[in-house]
Amino acid sequence: MKTTYVNATIAALSMITAGLVGLLAPVTTPTGWFILAAVATGPPLVFMHYWQRPAQTMSETIQDAVR
Repeated sequence: MKTTYVNATIAALSMITAGLVGLLAPVTTPTGWFILAAVATGPPLVFMHYWQRPAQTMSETIQDAVR
């Protein structure tokens, strides 16, 4: 799986989870929704910051050398 898909999947799951929490625990104030949005964007931002690309495989190394 490509790095961008992993990051997008984690971001989407975090946003969906935060949205469901906001609907189930009735958040009614704009401040509450703002805090909920900040909490929802936190994990994806931290994950993307610390994500390291996997090491290049032997096949990728050979393909780069051929090109």
